[in-house]
Amino acid sequence: MQIQTPKKYRGVQRRNVIGCRRLLFNGLLLALIAAGIAIALNHERLAPGLQTALYDGIRQLEARAATLAAPAPTPTADPSNRLIEASNYWRQGALNEATALYQQLAPSLPNTVEIYRRIALGMINSGRYEEAALYGSRAINADPFNADAWAIHAWALDWAGEAAEALPNALRALELVPENSRAQAYLAEIYLSLGQPERGEALLNELLAAQPASAEAYRARGLIKQQHRYDFQGALDDFQTAYNLAEHINLFAIDIAIVEIGLLNYEAALGLLNDVVEANPSHEAALQLLGNVYWRAYGDPAQAQRYLQNCVDYNAENVNCQFWLGYMQNRLGAVADAAAAFARAIELGSQNAQHYFWAGNSQIALGDCDRALQYLLPGLRLALASEGQRFAADIEDIIPQCDPTFIRQTAAGGG
Repeated sequence: MQIQTPKKYRGVQRRNVIGCRRLLFNGLLLALIAAGIAIALNHERLAPGLQTALYDGIRQLEARAATLAAPAPTPTADPSNRLIEASNYWRQGALNEATALYQQLAPSLPNTVEIYRRIALGMINSGRYEEAALYGSRAINADPFNADAWAIHAWALDWAGEAAEALPNALRALELVPENSRAQAYLAEIYLSLGQPERGEALLNELLAAQPASAEAYRARGLIKQQHRYDFQGALDDFQTAYNLAEHINLFAIDIAIVEIGLLNYEAALGLLNDVVEANPSHEAALQLLGNVYWRAYGDPAQAQRYLQNCVDYNAENVNCQFWLGYMQNRLGAVADAAAAFARAIELGSQNAQHYFWAGNSQIALGDCDRALQYLLPGLRLALASEGQRFAADIEDIIPQCDPTFIRQTAAGGG
């Protein structure tokens, strides 16, 4: 019987840190350095050719040493799994989650137009229009010959209030692909913004005859019916069709909710808005509308305040959420908190006379007339310059509480 003698455990064999090749290389390097010193000391006795050869050898070894010392490159992570995750969020209507993931992935896929298009669309969906325009321009940089890139940039610019700048972008998209339905629908919305709704309507009717499954076209036609024709039921039908075709786009649900609120169909609006917030808890437009519905429909400032506070917590720079949060706080008797929220809305750039009225009114309630007039007088100028001079009379009604010498510029009566 053969007896097996166990081998002694040697542990994990470590690679010699200083290998033979490295020792040889260092030896050669030292030799060449010594040769270089010798050349410097005996340059007159050595042939110029030999000096040149030795200098070249030294330079090559120096370059080799730098290469050996350089850290190994970090391998590029495979984005496939994260792309799938983002796409799943997108299809589920969780656009904020999807957009955040796409933003993280964009640097590793710089030439993928669809990623930039989705980021821009996600930002439009959440009211971040200037950022959306930036990513629209990046989509164009990724592929200047992609019609969808020019189209999303046009739409983002229109949402940002730059319809004149948006127009050539939409037209460029149609030069590249004349039948691109997104570009045609966005162009129609731009025409509406430019005061040419009939032109946009004609374009959309032609588009829908050729491509009846274009959600963007139904949405654009709904806007024209709502804002130009004042056909609210027709607008509601078009918005609903758009949403049925693209249920993951929260924006279309917001369109429907706004019309439902205008038609006093509050329960229908609440159902849609709750669906949006369930998929996107940080959706600012939905949170603001929920706050307004709970106040307008049910007279519940406490519940309204909860939604508006969530909106401000997600984005402290949302002017409308700041104002309506202050309005609800004022209704609940938290006048100092309300005054701070009104002031913040104005600091953020509000040009709404109603905001100035309530900012001034809250300061009067706190006994600070000097600060009240800092809001009321600019607010009056805004109101007088606005169409219909809304809130001008309201502001004039309370200015005398701080300035008895004030002379009215409008007829008496509330606005």
